[in-house]
Parts: sequence; C-alpha cells; structure tokens
Amino acid sequence: MQTIDIISSIILLLVTIALAVYWVLRIRNMRKALRLPFINDHRAIITQALRKMNIKTEWEKNENKQIAHFNYQGGHFNIALEKGSPYARVSYLYFYKTDMDKLDAVRLTCNLCNLNTDACRVVYTIDEKEGDVDVHLVSVLPIIREGMDEELQRVMGDAFRWQEAFAKRIEKMEKHKGTDMEKIKADYERELELIREQEMTHQQEGPDWHETKTTAHTLCDLLNTTMGLTDIIPISISITRNESVTVLSDPDRILNIKISDLLIADGDFAFKSAIAKLDFYDPRDILKERHLMMDIEAEEQTKDTLYYRITFSLAPVSLTVDTNENAGTREKKMTSVLLGYDLTPSKKRLDHFRYVRKEALEKSKNGQEESMTEEEKLIAKMQDSHVAENYFTGRQLYLHKRYYEAVGHLTDAFRNLTKEIGEKDIISQEMIYEIAYLIGCCYMCLHQYEKACFYLQITLNSYHEYYFEAYINCLINNHDYRAWGFIIDMQQGLLQALESIEERKRSEDDDTEPDPELVQEKKRIERFSAFLKRRKAYLLVSSGKYEQAEALLKKLLDDPENSDFALTELAYIQNNKKMK
Repeated sequence: MQTIDIISSIILLLVTIALAVYWVLRIRNMRKALRLPFINDHRAIITQALRKMNIKTEWEKNENKQIAHFNYQGGHFNIALEKGSPYARVSYLYFYKTDMDKLDAVRLTCNLCNLNTDACRVVYTIDEKEGDVDVHLVSVLPIIREGMDEELQRVMGDAFRWQEAFAKRIEKMEKHKGTDMEKIKADYERELELIREQEMTHQQEGPDWHETKTTAHTLCDLLNTTMGLTDIIPISISITRNESVTVLSDPDRILNIKISDLLIADGDFAFKSAIAKLDFYDPRDILKERHLMMDIEAEEQTKDTLYYRITFSLAPVSLTVDTNENAGTREKKMTSVLLGYDLTPSKKRLDHFRYVRKEALEKSKNGQEESMTEEEKLIAKMQDSHVAENYFTGRQLYLHKRYYEAVGHLTDAFRNLTKEIGEKDIISQEMIYEIAYLIGCCYMCLHQYEKACFYLQITLNSYHEYYFEAYINCLINNHDYRAWGFIIDMQQGLLQALESIEERKRSEDDDTEPDPELVQEKKRIERFSAFLKRRKAYLLVSSGKYEQAEALLKKLLDDPENSDFALTELAYIQNNKKMK
C-alpha cells in the first residue's frame, strides 16, 4: 500500500512538472507573439523581402547590429539593423566619386539634394589617402511584415534617380566653372527663401548701418526695422546679465541703448548672453501696456567680426471685450537677427570693395564677361561707385544672414537708383529689380512681410521666375488672400507658354536636332510649374480643403521632384483626418 502511494506521488509530481513546462512554454510563446520582433525577426523580414527581389545577401553581425550587403542593378547597397530599433537604415554606398578639387561642388550639391527631400540624405566622405571624395545616400525605413520588398524597391529606385540627378548637377557646375558658386546655390534655393548674411562698410548718407565701437545699432533702430515698432513710448527696461539686473526708466536712454554694449566691451565678449524685458506703450493704443522680450546671445567670433544674435518676442494683447480676436495686437510676433560687430577698420573693407570693383571694370573693359560672376557684372554696370559699394556690401551681408544690416546698405543703393523721375534704361531697371529682390528677401527673413511685399512687387515687371517665387512665398507667409489668384494666373500663363513650345517643336523637321534653347526653356517652365503646384497644394492643405489637396498631391506622386513633398503632405492630411 505504501509502495502504491509512493508511485502515485511520483506520477503526480511528473504530471505537475509536465504541466508547468507546458504552461511556461505557452506563456513564452504568447509573450513572443505580443511583443515587437527582435533583431533576428527583422533580419528574417529583410531577407525574405530581398529574396522576393532575387537578391543574394551576405550578413555581417556584431553585438548590437546586423548589416546586410548586396548588389542591386549594379549598385552596392547595405541595410543596417540595430538592436531595439524598429527601423532599417538603407545605404547606397559610393554612388559617386570625384577628385578633391571638386569638394565645393560636391558639398553644395549634397546640400541642394537634401533640401529637396525628407526621405533620404546625401552625404559625402573624404578619402585622404587617395585624394578622392565619395558620395553616399542613406534612407531610413520602418520594418513592416507585409510589403517590405515594395518599400525597398522604391527606396533603391529613388537612389538611382538621385544618383543621376547628382551627376547632372556636378556636370552643370563644371560647365559654369567661371561663375559664382554662391549665385548658383541662390538660384536653386530661392523658393525656400534662403536665409543669407550681411557684412558692413562705410555709408555716405542716411543712417550708418555699419556697427563698430563708435557706430553701434541702437534699440530704436532695431525695433523699427525688425519689428515695425516706430515711435513707441518706453516705460521701463530690465536687463539681466549673469546675476546682475539693470533697470532703466528714462525713455531717451532706453531708445538709445547700444545693443552691442550689452555683450561687448573692449573688442571682446564680456558676456555670453543677456535678457532684456521692455515695457512700452504703442502710440496707436496708449491704453494697453505692451511687453517685448529680447534674448541676446554671443555666437561665433572671427579675427574681423564678433557675431551675436538678438531674438525679439512681442507678447500679444490678451483677449477682452474691447479687443477683437483678429486684431493686429493679438498677433504673435517674433523674429531673430544676426548682427556683426566689426573689429576691422572701415578702410580695409573699402579697399576690398575697390579691388573687387576694379577687377570687375577691368574684365568688362577687356571683354571677359564670360569669366565674370553675376555680382561683378552688376557692379561693372553701376556707374555710381557709392551705389555699387552699397550693393556689394549689402549683398555680402545678405549672403552671411545679417539681414538687418544688409537692409541699410541695399535701401540706400535702391534710393540712389530710383530718385530720378522718368524712364530708366534696361541696365538700370535690372539693377533696381535685383536690389529690390534682395531687400524683399531680407524683410521676409525678418518676418516684415508687408515691407517685403512692397519691394518684391517692384520685381514682377521683370518676368523672372525667381522673383515670382519670392513674391508668392511672401504672400503665402503673410496669409495674403492674393496668393491663390496669383498662382492660378501664373499656371494659365505657363500652360500657354508650353503650348507655344510644343507648336514650335511640331513645326520643326523630325530629322533636325532639338533646339537647345527651346529644350532649356521647357525645363525652366516645368521647374517653375512644379513650384506652383507645391505652393497650390500647400494652400489647399493649410485651408483644410483636404479632398482637393489629395487629388492634386496624388498627381504629384508620379513626379520625382515632387514625390517626397506629396508623400509628406498626404501623411499630414491623413494624421489630421484621424484626429478629427
């Protein structure tokens, strides 16, 4: 009997152990099914997707990463999987190689490509031993169980298109080797409202915008130009630097504060940052006290200039019974400007300008226009050296993102060119248009859209697409109702221009080579047309007209130049629909 009890106990123990093992294994499988795939699961998904594409893969493994190496349509790719990450990083390595002397062109082209897509990044590495520059493309994809092969195929197809576009851009730059590289970059990025900088020189009339120890920017000048605050009535200002707080209540002293004095002393930064709070009355409504915060930060320093940034933030008036919700005082206003405190004597800067002007005039006289930059061509056309000096200085400041300072020089040049009554010659008109464009872009970057619009409207008679693009961007940024109608009119005009080109092509013999100028004109129109479609789609999305926007964006998906933009906007629309 005792033996039977022992056997029964052993059997019961074995059954209990078997059940325990069974449930442990089942729970483990359930947890595995519920949690996100491990890195090996990701590897299996990638391997299966590549197998569907008939691609053989070699895997490299280390502690926290696994990398797949493979060839696809003649290109070498790899896919990196990191532990704990739900994303795969797809890299197209060494898709372009060139000599070190083309580094500037490669760097510029990488920037241009990256400005035009959110889905991938074009980067370069330097092989110092060989003296070569290698270019690579990197994309990041979420790992999905279904359709991973389609996603990989799309990304790698995009990589080949970017490779072709990259090579063509470098080739184009080589053809324009004598032209200004900064001008080429500006041409490409103007629709994105490229922020540029500024540099200062002597100015003979009007306010002296050049900032040195003796001629620094005052608070009054900055508020007027950057925030449109004129004739304000200061109440008090409190300035905080480190642990020190200074309070001023004299209106004249407040308006004439030299901003550089808040950070700079004896030609160097005495403080790295300062915070100021200004309380004031606006003469348009002296019953409501307004408040403006200023953040002044030291930035980089060179042997010639101390750079610092000032950011203004104007608090909107609170909503009351007497204050309409759409009143101008309810707007949130903020802007940030980069300023330069120059340590270089003004004579040195003037000598540099005179050298550039002398070179430009000499090239023009000897018929060397092909080797001249656009800047040199414009300077050579300017008979008035003071106008040329201000244009040169203002443009350089604009290129260095010192917009506030650039405005002073450029507007001075603009006034000199436009003060005479009567018809201007073609050369003078070109100068006026270019300078008005630069002033408009400066004011756009300072978020002074009404002022920007005034100057950009002047450029419209030139019928230059870059000027049109800047004007459209200004209207859209200012939420101006005219933007929609202007885009529609532009699209109708381009449609007629394309029809005219097609008609001219049909009139040519089939055996003759296409007219290069006609081909280039068509490309220019198509590029501008793509810009208008993107801006039109943006307006539809921002106004909540999602159905119309989706119809337009789906058409843009077939266009390589617009597909990334369309995908981003379509995703934004879907997210907004889900939230409603």
